[in-house]
Amino acid sequence: MGVRVRGRGAGGLIGRSEELGAVRRMLAQGRLVTVLGAAGLGKSLLAEHAAAAVGGSMPDGVVRVRWWDGAPARRRSVVEAVAEAMDGEEAGGASAVAGGGAPDRTSAGIAELTARLRSRRMLLVLDDFDPVRRECVRLVRALLDGAPEVRVLTAGRHPLGLGEEAVLRLGPLAVGEGGEGVGADARADIPSVPASAPAPPPDSEGAEPGPAVALFLDRVRAARLRADHHDGPLRGRHDPTRGARAEELRLARDICRRLEGVPLALELAAAQTAQYPLAQLARMLESGQGWLGVPDAPVRRHRSLRAAVGAGYALCGAAERTVWARLSVFAGSFEEEAAAYVCSGGGLDAQDVPAALARLALASVLEPVRDPGGVLPPRYRMSAAVRGFGAERLQAAGETAAAVSRHLYWYGHVASSAHHLWSTGLHERAAALVREEEADLGLALTRRPGDAGQAAETLALAVDLWFWWAVCGHAEEGRALLGGLLPLARPDTRVCARALWLSGWLAVRTDAPGYAELLGRAWRVAVLAGDDATVGRVSHVLGALALEDGRTERAIAHLRDAADTIPVHAEHGPPVAVSWALLAVAQAGVRPADAWRSVRRASAGPQPRHDLWTRSMTQYAQAVVDHLRGRRSRAWRRAHKALAGATGVAGAARGPATAGVFLSGEPAAPALPRAARTTGAAMAGPPDAALIHQLIADIAAGPPRGRGRRATGATDARGRADPELPARGASP
Repeated sequence: MGVRVRGRGAGGLIGRSEELGAVRRMLAQGRLVTVLGAAGLGKSLLAEHAAAAVGGSMPDGVVRVRWWDGAPARRRSVVEAVAEAMDGEEAGGASAVAGGGAPDRTSAGIAELTARLRSRRMLLVLDDFDPVRRECVRLVRALLDGAPEVRVLTAGRHPLGLGEEAVLRLGPLAVGEGGEGVGADARADIPSVPASAPAPPPDSEGAEPGPAVALFLDRVRAARLRADHHDGPLRGRHDPTRGARAEELRLARDICRRLEGVPLALELAAAQTAQYPLAQLARMLESGQGWLGVPDAPVRRHRSLRAAVGAGYALCGAAERTVWARLSVFAGSFEEEAAAYVCSGGGLDAQDVPAALARLALASVLEPVRDPGGVLPPRYRMSAAVRGFGAERLQAAGETAAAVSRHLYWYGHVASSAHHLWSTGLHERAAALVREEEADLGLALTRRPGDAGQAAETLALAVDLWFWWAVCGHAEEGRALLGGLLPLARPDTRVCARALWLSGWLAVRTDAPGYAELLGRAWRVAVLAGDDATVGRVSHVLGALALEDGRTERAIAHLRDAADTIPVHAEHGPPVAVSWALLAVAQAGVRPADAWRSVRRASAGPQPRHDLWTRSMTQYAQAVVDHLRGRRSRAWRRAHKALAGATGVAGAARGPATAGVFLSGEPAAPALPRAARTTGAAMAGPPDAALIHQLIADIAAGPPRGRGRRATGATDARGRADPELPARGASP
C-alpha cells in the first residue's frame, strides 16, 4: 500500500523542512507520533509528506484514514474506517460522530483489527481524529500492545495522551528569516520551494523573506496564472518592475504578519489576488480575516477560515465556548488571573475558568506563552482568526459590552499597579509590566468609551501611565491618545486636570504647539478641584520652560511655587524633590546661597533614596551648584553619579532588546551638543546623558568666570510665550 501526497495548492509543502525531518526522526525512534496544532497550520499536509517519506521503508506500506471533512457522513467507527482503508475502499472523505459504533461491536472490531495487523510492518496515519478521540485512543493503545511492528502517525488539535506518544507541536510559519513576526516561536527553516517556483527576492534592505512570505508569494503566482489562463486579456499584467517587486514584497510581508503566518490563511488570501491587488487585499484584511475563503477546496472545512476555526468550536463544551467568546476582547497575551476576571459571570464562576483555559490550550485553541508548571503563572495568547471567531460568538450572545467593560476595569488595575511600582522606585518592573501588557493596555485606551463613566476610566488609565509616555519614549503616542480622550470626559474633575497637565507636558516634551492652552486649562480645573499637586506641576513645567528660555527670575518664581505646592507624596508626576532640584539649578547662577538650600531640601525628602529620576536630578543640581561655586572635584563626582542615575532611568525605559534601541523601535539619539538640542524638552523631563555630559565637559574646562544664566526675556528666539497664570489665591 502507498499514500498519495497532495498539497493544498500548486506548490506543495513550503517552509516545513525542519518539521518534516523531526517527524521522520520521531517515527524512526518511536511507534506513536502526533502532529499537533491549531486550525489551518498544515498538520494534515505535513503528515501526508511524512508518510510518503517513510512509506518506502514499510514492507506493508502506509494506510491513511482522514476521519473528518467537516460535513455529515455515514456513521461508522474508527475500526471500520481503518478496515475499509486497508481493503482499498475510499476513506479520504470519511467522517463520523464520536462513538459511532456500539461499545461491544467496537471492542470486538478492535480485537479483530489488532489480530489482522499483528504480523504487519506498516504505518497507520489517522488524520483529523478529534471528533472520535476516545475511540481512537482505544484503538491505538490496542495496536501498540498487540501489533508490535505497526507505527501510528496521528494529526489533530488534541494529543491522544498515551505514554508512548511523541508530540510535535506545529506553529505558524515565520514571516522573516530568523523568526521575524508572529511565527517566531515556530521553526523558521529555509523554505523548501519547488524548483518550478522562483525564490522570492530579498527586500529593499537585503533581508531574505521567511517561509510565510515564500508560501504566500508562491500561491499568489499560482492564482494569477490560473486567472491569466481563464482570461486572455489579463495575460502579462503581472510582470512588475524592480521597484514594483519591492513594493509587492513589502505588501506580502504586511499581509503575512497580519495573518500571523498561518498557512491556510495565507493560501486563502493568496487566492483572492486573482481578483484584488495586494494593496487592496491588505486594506480588506484590516477589518478581519474570517471572510477569507474559496469555494473549491477539497476539504470542506478548509473552504473558509471561519469554517476551519468553527470546526474546533463545535468540539468544545459549553464552558469552553463561553470562555472562548469572552477571551476575544483581549488583544495580546494574558495571564490566567486576567482571564478569570474577564470571563467570569453569567453562570460561569471564576474558579472554573482556569480549567477551561487548560482544556482550550490542550485543544490547540489557545497557545501557552509560558511553559505550564513553571514558577510564573500561566499565560496564553489567541491567534487573530480564533479571536475573530470568538468575537462573532460574543456579539451573537449579546455579551460584548459587559466583557469590554470588565476588560477595561482589569487593565485600569494593571496601569495603576505599574504606576505604583514606578512611584516606589521599581522602575524596571513598572516598565516591564507595561511592556508585557502593552497590547491590551493599548486596546483599552483606543476603544471608544461607551459612556461618560468608561471615558473617565480610560482617561484615568492613561494618566496612570504618565511615566510610560513621558520617560519611556512614547510622548507622541501619549499626547495623541490624551487628545482623543479629553473631549469625551467630564471637564471638571481631578482626572481631567491631571490629563490636561500631562497632555501639555508631553506637548512640551515633543516641542508640539498648543502646550500653553493645555497648561492653562489644567491650572484652572485643578484650582477648582482643589488638586494642589496638578497646580504645582503646571508651575514646574512653566518654570522649566522659563529656565531654558533664559528667563531666570520667572523660572525661579514658577519653580518656587511648584516646590511649595506639590505635596511630598503626590502621585502621577515628578516628585516634589525634582522641583526643588530644578529650582536649585535656576538659582545657582544668581543666588548661590538659595541654590544650596534648595539642593538640601531636594535631598532631604524620601524620594532621592529610591527614585532614580529624583536621585539623578538631585545629583545634577548639586553638581551645577558645586561647579558654579568652584568646587571642581565634588562637582565632577556628583555629575558622574547623576550620569549613572540617568543611565538607570534610560535602562528602565528600554526593553530587553538590542542596546541603543528604544521601545518605539527608533534608535537612541546620539549625544549632541546642548545648542543643537530642543532645550524645552531637556529640562521639562529627566536629565539625559547628553545634558550631563555637557556639564561634565564644562567642569573639565575649569571653574566658570563670570558665567550666569541667559538674560531674562519674555520669549526665546522661537517666540515661545509663557502663559500668564493668576496668582494662587486669585479667582480663575
